[in-house]
Amino acid sequence: MTDINLDLALSKSQISDLVNALEDHRDDFLRKAVEAQNGFGLDPEYWESRAGDIDATLLTVRSAIRMSIGQD
Repeated sequence: MTDINLDLALSKSQISDLVNALEDHRDDFLRKAVEAQNGFGLDPEYWESRAGDIDATLLTVRSAIRMSIGQD
């Protein structure tokens, strides 16, 4: 998949909302992985992989935040 660069101007509140939403989304995938271990839905590995994707996105967002405020 090709990367897409986003240039966003967000308030501190919006950044907090974005990070919280991504964390909630990741946690939902992890809950689905547990449910899948009990025979519900897709394989646990799928949900764990999706949670990993969200973690990678969170790392990218947090890195961009640090860079934008000058905290490498």
